[in-house]
Order: sequence, then structure tokens, then C-alpha cells
Amino acid sequence: MDTIENSVNSENISDSASDLTKMTDADPKTLAAYYDQWAESYDRDLPKMGYDAPVRAAAIMVEQDVAVDAPILDAGCGTGLTGLELSKAGYRDITGIDLSLESLQAAEAKGVYRHLKVRDMNKPLAFGDNGFGAVQCIGTLTYVREIKKLFAEFCRVVKPGGIISFTQRCDLYVGDFIRALDATTRARKWDLVSHSDPMPYLPNHEDFGAEKRIFYDVYRVR
Repeated sequence: MDTIENSVNSENISDSASDLTKMTDADPKTLAAYYDQWAESYDRDLPKMGYDAPVRAAAIMVEQDVAVDAPILDAGCGTGLTGLELSKAGYRDITGIDLSLESLQAAEAKGVYRHLKVRDMNKPLAFGDNGFGAVQCIGTLTYVREIKKLFAEFCRVVKPGGIISFTQRCDLYVGDFIRALDATTRARKWDLVSHSDPMPYLPNHEDFGAEKRIFYDVYRVR
């Protein structure tokens, strides 16, 4: 259990960060507005909450031997914390997509993305087939309603043999989400590489703490 000294309350983080749990079922327009508002303080708030998923996600790309010059799609890139860690790991051809224009502007300021585009991942991704060596989707699948279609899109835009890496909250890794994973596997679009143990998500956030964790999944496109 988190100690009082390690917890973060509403006095330590912005109001937007405090309201994060209210966004689980939000529609795309509401989400975009929420993250637009949060973009200014997002990079300060996340470390306070113990968020280390971008570091872990970049390490997965290295562990899976994704070439440093491979085009990578950072799906749901937010303010670019995920792309920044990819860049630190040596990756230099990164495309980021997100609903929030303000977040994308913050990502652009980091200077690590080749392309940044506004995209709703409940819709087709508007990229050509087999154009990426890998896709990562970190801390974003919570908000995707058309999850089976998104998995198909990931498999379409990543070349055969490429990597798809994503996180999902353990409490949401149920029902339709599992069925979408299974359906994509049965369709022979990808093969499971690894499924992690429950890992920390926002351990210092008072509404998440040690109880709400995430899985890291890695699939290889057929």
C-alpha cells in the first residue's frame, strides 16, 4: 500500500489530472477538450503520479529488436512523452497521432517526431498499408470504443513481422477487449509475443494507487 509520503493528492497535481478517472467513458470530443486543457501541465503532473509507461514502452521496442531507423507509429502520443523516450532509445522516424491538438503542439516542441497528425482512433487511421515497422499505443486504449477495428488497422499499417505494443488497464482487460484480441488472433492477423504481469500505472495518484494496474502486450504482425 502507498504511504502518505508517496501519495499525490489534488494539492500536488492540476485539476485536470485529478479528474482523470471521469474520462474513462468520455466521447472523443470531450476527450479532446479535456486533454487540450491538460496539455500545459501534463508533463509536470505525470512524473508526480509515478507514470513510467513511456520508458517501459521504449524498452519493449529495443527488446523486440525494432530497428532504430524503422518507422514507428506512436498512437495516442499525447504531449510526446512516449516519443521522447523512443528518441532517447535511438529511434528517429516517429509519427505521432492524437485527438488533442494542444497535446500535439506540445509534442512538436520536443523535436522528436517526423510527423504529427490529429486522428480519432475509432476511425480508419488514414495511413497506407505496411508503412510502419512498429506501432505503440500507451495509455490510450481506455478511450477506444471500436477496439476490434483498431487492432485490424494496426495490423494493416504495420508490415508483416512488425511489432504492435500496447497497454491496457487490468480492470478493463475484460469482455469485449479480450474478444477483440482473440478475434484478431483467430483471423491470423498477429501472434502474441508477450503478456506482462500487472504493472504500475499511476501509483501515486489517489484515485489509482497500487490497485489499478496495467498490462503490457506485444504482438507480431503476420
